Amino acid sequence: MKRTSRLRLVRVAMVTAVALLVAVLVPSLGPAASASAATDGQMVHPASGNIQSKVGDGCRSNYRAHDGIDISGQGGTPILAAYDGVIKTRAYGSGYGNYIDIQHAGGYVTRYAHMAAQGTVAPGARVVRGQQIGVIGKTGATTAFHLHFEVWRNGSVYSAINQGFTCLSNVTRGARIPMTFPGLATTPPATVFRADYDGNGKSDLLGVAGDSDLHFRGGTGSGFSAASVITAAWGAHKHLTHADFNRDGVADILVVRNDGVLELYTGIKGGGFGSQSTVATGWYDMLHVTSGADYTGDGKQDVVAVAPSGALSIYPGNGTGGFSSPSISVSGGWQSFRYLVGGDFNRDGLGDLMAVDAGGTLYFYPGTGGKFGTRSLIGGGWAPFTALTGGVDYDGDGNPDLIARSAAGDLYLYPGTGTGSFGTRKLVGSGWAGYLQLE
Repeated sequence: MKRTSRLRLVRVAMVTAVALLVAVLVPSLGPAASASAATDGQMVHPASGNIQSKVGDGCRSNYRAHDGIDISGQGGTPILAAYDGVIKTRAYGSGYGNYIDIQHAGGYVTRYAHMAAQGTVAPGARVVRGQQIGVIGKTGATTAFHLHFEVWRNGSVYSAINQGFTCLSNVTRGARIPMTFPGLATTPPATVFRADYDGNGKSDLLGVAGDSDLHFRGGTGSGFSAASVITAAWGAHKHLTHADFNRDGVADILVVRNDGVLELYTGIKGGGFGSQSTVATGWYDMLHVTSGADYTGDGKQDVVAVAPSGALSIYPGNGTGGFSSPSISVSGGWQSFRYLVGGDFNRDGLGDLMAVDAGGTLYFYPGTGGKFGTRSLIGGGWAPFTALTGGVDYDGDGNPDLIARSAAGDLYLYPGTGTGSFGTRKLVGSGWAGYLQLE
């Protein structure tokens, strides 16, 4: 038998290595899908190949402890972002090999594993559906070229992804995955929510006066009208909160009674309030309660609350004046904040938080759908204020604002920019010191 020379073996190894290197560096051989920003909530197949395994399914009539979809493919071929989002993680693990996580709206995260390299898109960068983020490899705990594709939602494996794939069938990268993803659509609302209680199209303020009367102060776009009494005996109520909790386009009130009942007062089109109903019980000891935005990405307004332990949770609204279950635990350590105001401050369709800490520093926490991203510093000097509310458009420019009250009773408007920051403040009233709560 003819022996192969050592030099030839070296040449063969070099050719193989160069071929793989070319595949990694020039992955776009053959047609590639075009990338485009998406708002419709429809993911695409991230790679081309054959479906070899699904979540908990070995694709050969056998169970497999497996959290994702295995798409066999040629090494070095492109991997695409399944949907618009932000690169959350780019790392290496002994099991996943090189992998990337992308955070999407609606609480979704997609993972792309066993990549040939860690990709060229840096963590924190935004990508769009169909954009190439890497190439297929066989790094980590695998011996064959393929993409391991996972979908998570609100911290749990989203096993419903199985509905979009058929075992041992072929898929084409860039083609739509044939299923729906609730809450993934990212179309922002046409207008910012208004706390409009009299139906004139301008955001108003409510205040609990020192004598326990609930006052209405109508918004004019540049200030607020004289007080009129809505009802009495609200002095023991807490956490007065504006919302459109039944999704009828009319502002409602949420408030916690002194017996711990979270109560909803539904707004009436044209002004005033209609029926009242119990939303939940045991809320009197909550440190903060805020609403007025969609924090999960399903198109319904939710409630954010901080428990006495400092744990912050999202209570998903069902769109009819109640909660769907269960609540979503977000994080701890919120017990030291003085104020918490909700709203869509960056106009991306998802609820955000403005929070003032014990030292008087204001931070912006961008909503990512069921969670909040890395906070950014807005500025200091907020300690002297004795009330803070907002998250709605008070000046009519279409962006959510903040209202702050000084110890002397002066009322200031901080106009929102629509990007999670604020312009120069304006004095919009005086004589507001006597209010126990403002919302």
